[in-house]
Amino acid sequence: MSDDQFEMPVRPFFSCEETRFLLADGSQVISATAMQSLEPLLSLSVGPGNIFEQRPLRVTSHEGTDVVVECEGDEVVHLNFDNFTARKSTPEAEFYYKGDLEEGNDGLGFMRAR
Repeated sequence: MSDDQFEMPVRPFFSCEETRFLLADGSQVISATAMQSLEPLLSLSVGPGNIFEQRPLRVTSHEGTDVVVECEGDEVVHLNFDNFTARKSTPEAEFYYKGDLEEGNDGLGFMRAR
């Protein structure tokens, strides 16, 4: 998946799990059993240096291609599917992920915004 191939589904389905954040096409979710075989469009794992360093708790905002996710540790992750970028806000500062969404599980880390 790359940014020039990605298109946000009309009915996005977000799942905040202990070890990952998922985005899938919500039109595929027609029953509880269908959720078990749901094919994610994007799966971001929780881990050091990843986009999600803390457990995602809930999507607090979704407007077009911008998704805001509240995480443990007072972190807020902002995903932008137009630019295929991520940034996070903490009580101390704002940071930009060093890669794109496709590299979100590669542990590239963040750089502090000026």
